[in-house]
Amino acid sequence: MRFRPNKIRVEILLPLFYKDGTEIEKSKFLETKEELAAKFHGCTALTPAEGLWIDDDSTKYYDTNSGFYVVAPYIEDSVKYFEDYKTTLKERFDQKEIFITYYPVKNLTL
Repeated sequence: MRFRPNKIRVEILLPLFYKDGTEIEKSKFLETKEELAAKFHGCTALTPAEGLWIDDDSTKYYDTNSGFYVVAPYIEDSVKYFEDYKTTLKERFDQKEIFITYYPVKNLTL
């Protein structure tokens, strides 16, 4: 059986703190969650986790992330939406980078 996904799970990691250590306003997370839920008819929050990433110039960034995931149709429009939405999130959360990934999804049905 060939696996042909028609949906993707999109994960967006968002920092809980700005670069100066102050907490990012809860309203920014709420706004993001409401936008995603309105667009994709649902949104799930991710559990906070500690992370580390290293920039091209070897600068280390330690952070605590949370974020959201949604299940979206696996079509060009969905992928393009998230490519564009990344710019919005970088500005909203005042970040150099926002990590967004997607994975194929197959629902199990009985």
